[in-house]
Amino acid sequence: DTHRGLFIQQLRPTQNLQPRIKLKLFGHSGSGKTTLVESLKCGLLRSFFRRRRPRLSSTNSTRFPPSPLASKPAVSVSINNLYPGCENVNVRSRSMMFEPGLTKGMLEVFGAPSHHPHCSADDQSTKAIDIQNAYLNGVGDFSVWEFSGNPVYFCCYDYFAANDPTSIHVIVFSLEEPYEIQLNQVIFWLSFLKSLVPVEEPIAFGGKLKNPLRVVLVATHADIMNIPRPAGGEFGYDKDTSLLKEVRNRFGNDLHISNKLFVLDAGASGSKDMKVLRNHLQEIRSQIVSVCPPMTHLCEKIISTLPSWRKLNGPNQLMSLQQFVYDVQDQLNPLASEVDLRRIAQQLHSAGEINIMQSETVQDVLLLDPRWLCSNVLGKLLSVETPRALHHYRGRYTMEDVQRLVPDSDVEELLHILDAMDICARDLSSGTMVDIPALIKTDNLHRSWTDEEDEVRVYGGVRVVPVEHLTPFPCGIFHKVQVNLCRWIHQQSAEGDADIRLWVNGCKIANRGAELLVLLVNHGQGIEVQVRGLETEKIKCCLLLDSVCSTIENVMATTLPGLLTVKHYLSPQQLREHHEPVMIYQPRDFFRAQTLKETSLTNTMGGYKESFSSIMCFGCHDVYSQASLGMDIHASDLNLLTRRKLSRLLDPPDPMGKDWCLLAMNLGLPDLVAKYNTNNGSPKEFLPSPVHALLREWTSYPESTVGILMSKLRELGRRDAADFLLKASSVFKINLDGNGQEAYASSCNSGTSYNSISSVVSR
Repeated sequence: DTHRGLFIQQLRPTQNLQPRIKLKLFGHSGSGKTTLVESLKCGLLRSFFRRRRPRLSSTNSTRFPPSPLASKPAVSVSINNLYPGCENVNVRSRSMMFEPGLTKGMLEVFGAPSHHPHCSADDQSTKAIDIQNAYLNGVGDFSVWEFSGNPVYFCCYDYFAANDPTSIHVIVFSLEEPYEIQLNQVIFWLSFLKSLVPVEEPIAFGGKLKNPLRVVLVATHADIMNIPRPAGGEFGYDKDTSLLKEVRNRFGNDLHISNKLFVLDAGASGSKDMKVLRNHLQEIRSQIVSVCPPMTHLCEKIISTLPSWRKLNGPNQLMSLQQFVYDVQDQLNPLASEVDLRRIAQQLHSAGEINIMQSETVQDVLLLDPRWLCSNVLGKLLSVETPRALHHYRGRYTMEDVQRLVPDSDVEELLHILDAMDICARDLSSGTMVDIPALIKTDNLHRSWTDEEDEVRVYGGVRVVPVEHLTPFPCGIFHKVQVNLCRWIHQQSAEGDADIRLWVNGCKIANRGAELLVLLVNHGQGIEVQVRGLETEKIKCCLLLDSVCSTIENVMATTLPGLLTVKHYLSPQQLREHHEPVMIYQPRDFFRAQTLKETSLTNTMGGYKESFSSIMCFGCHDVYSQASLGMDIHASDLNLLTRRKLSRLLDPPDPMGKDWCLLAMNLGLPDLVAKYNTNNGSPKEFLPSPVHALLREWTSYPESTVGILMSKLRELGRRDAADFLLKASSVFKINLDGNGQEAYASSCNSGTSYNSISSVVSR
């Protein structure tokens, strides 16, 4: 009975608040993240004696390059660094890929060394994710997670960057860069965070999130740029208001961005500016901790037991939630239920003691020691400094190569983990080979088709682009696309008729007589898929293109659930002629042509017309006749992100009545107005989106098409919403019957992970 009483007591909340939360830092290499953390850790006395680290630009010009505007070739220099091989692509095409006023800044968004990032060994830069528990003076205890700005590590960030609304996310950028680059670097990281947060269902009023991530913007190097500062006062940056306004307009609905930009010298730990930042962080920390559940004695007991469990686990720090529950019940408290321990695991995750890993391939897996995977394994495996095997330039390794890179790990278990995280693809047909696309160094291998044309061929292709924020795709997404394509080809090549070649930002696939290029283009802002095959193999080309696009869309949906993408179509005629740049047809082009009852588009660069069927399905009339086009696609196909955007635009009351109420009347659903009118009844904590409810109801009718919705929005005077649909809607949907589906599946089975971490851990 005494023990029972103690066990019950352990489960009761105490007066103790959660001891720490996570502070995550993001920013480009050289922006000053590490220096900022060291300064925040400094006490008043220590700050007087702290020696400033010598400025690296005097000794190492690759760490802090001169401003990209200082020399002529800066644009291609900075593009080369982040996305080598993307500098020659269709910048001049009529693809509207750049937003007005942001073009120059976007091209130079990564002001950085002129050579490949893999080659720029720098022992002072952060490796992967550096994690430390630290007391930040005047702020409190934190688990500090510093994410390296080197793009080689981005492919592992999706499991760690935005998985905890109780964290503070600090985005650091340098004032040494021109304003456009500053803005675009901030947009890149905000888009990075936004893209990782899935849409919550049901969609809330105005598309709002229940717990948006807390974000603080910090501008460094104010001292070097001679930003004016009155004696004893704060730096006064003249563009802080415009930068904040721009990013809050774009991301204010998705992220909780602090309404002050903190301008400082990252090395001046005792300055007034640093004190203002400390006060702000302390304020946010107090707000977050006050809503975190209080500690239990059991949670405190587990924290003190974790070091011994980590030691016992040795080379593999992963554990299933079931195992965690069993161990706690067996060793610490037999009365703790799974519900109790899920809650405690969430609290340990919030404090940075463990990391809960969740995705489609990873369910309820606990990383007992985040440092082991984030700093040690990934830091060594993806580091630019590690000497590698002779064939490293292709990113292909043997199990022994990987074992040499991380000698303290169980390599078999580790590869299961990396495979489930889409960092590597195991080639089971060759037994021991592993593809790690992030480590590829071969550049520009086959960026375009060869010219020999022995037979008549058909060409076609698409470009997948973000709908809203034109910034490079986050999270090394192209590396993950390469991993999934490798996996698919390894499955196909068991039959001996498929082959894949990888290079930096590209891959080439040969599959049963058809050839396919997948390229990262437009400075990392688009993924292009080009297919060619024999005139007699049109349907095979259609299926291959559709299969690879599905693979890309699946990777996007699972890794970046908050990123809305759309397909633009490439001119088949110009692909056939190997013409650069290639004309890009956008959804609006097809919708306009459909409105005019036309079935072709004008290639303004070539001065000729191209038919819908040649652009979208290689002129294959069997496929074209079974497909739905743009205006005729059923509105139930509008995805959640599109619906959420419409909720944002149409939920708030409009002074002229041009909101969801009138739209409901126009769509013949007046009953919904009374049901969802927010003026009725008492205010609730959660208000559902009336637009989401309206679309759900209206799309249950067979005649509800995207075209009708657009015309109703225009009648309502809501051109903004109609134009958004025009930009975001898909224009071609193949409606295959049962037999077609079967043929499709057998000829184009897209790759899925052989392992999920959960299955590995439970084994």
